[in-house]
Amino acid sequence: MALLRWMRSTGEPLEYEPCGIPLPDPWPQRRWSTRIVPYQQLGRSERPSAQRPIDVAVPDAGSRSRARFFRMTVYGDGLPAGSFARVSSEFTIPCPELLFLELAAVMDPAALELVGYELCGTFSRDPANPRTGGVVHGLSSLTSVQKIKDYLAKCSGIRGLTAARRAIERVRDDAWSAMEAIVALLLVRPQEEGGYGIGELILNERENAPHELKQQGVTESRVPDIGLINLPTGFNYDGYGHLDLSSIPVESQNAGEIKARLAEVREKYVDDLRRNRELLASGRIVMPIVAEDLMERGGLDTVVLEAVLAAERLTGRRSEEGARVRHALDKRLSAKRQQLIWSLYPWTGGQSLGDY
Repeated sequence: MALLRWMRSTGEPLEYEPCGIPLPDPWPQRRWSTRIVPYQQLGRSERPSAQRPIDVAVPDAGSRSRARFFRMTVYGDGLPAGSFARVSSEFTIPCPELLFLELAAVMDPAALELVGYELCGTFSRDPANPRTGGVVHGLSSLTSVQKIKDYLAKCSGIRGLTAARRAIERVRDDAWSAMEAIVALLLVRPQEEGGYGIGELILNERENAPHELKQQGVTESRVPDIGLINLPTGFNYDGYGHLDLSSIPVESQNAGEIKARLAEVREKYVDDLRRNRELLASGRIVMPIVAEDLMERGGLDTVVLEAVLAAERLTGRRSEEGARVRHALDKRLSAKRQQLIWSLYPWTGGQSLGDY
């Protein structure tokens, strides 16, 4: 996964050729040594060792390398053809669908589901520090939920298969950011697993403005981060970049530079407000979510309940989603969900679910 993230971090489209498992080849060297392993591209801060080996796939037992810093896995007949991807002259990696399956055997389910959002989305986490490192946006998705499901249906006898099939049901296509993916995952997950149990949602679906508004010169369409399919409500995660006061160089003596940055921040803030108004006029009530809503105990519960109440006031009826949310506000479920939020949030506190 680290190598895939490293290659995506360039911002260039990732092109690869589906293939089988090649034999480990140290060319142009005659034998393997830690000196020739590009460990940093694999998300490592130090060279591999017997204590911290690198996982390598081989087609049969006879292809195993004797290098002690490799941990070899033999793949038999349980994988579909073309399960590996030749991404460069140096590297062949599992295809995105197989990668999801492989990680299912070793990752916490919630962390695996977030990886699914990343593979099926347009963002990529930092290869060396995926939890709190920088995120690259605006990429092409590597796969889709349906492609992963179809791939898993062709597999048999592979470790992690049951867990992968369960996890992919909680993933949705086209997440544009890591934080948006976290919110979507919390909405979709079953209540007993820290979620709200609202599976009927779609990410980043463009909604056209009414004709009358277009005549007034407003933006042709807007894209809410998360739209609930059965309710006229949705959510946008407005992170620190939406009112990025910290980016203003207050120590600078250049008044013109400060004024220009203030204008940029103001422009973004105004556009966010207009976005919400225009979506409301299109029939979609969008609830902004901020970092504080996730970090404060019960904060996200309040926002989700507000979305349900707004929809019920607008439609004049109670909804099935509303019943699920009200049940999810049970103190026991709410406490469990808050622990999950803190474990997924990109910060150094709380109990992490591992490197995802």
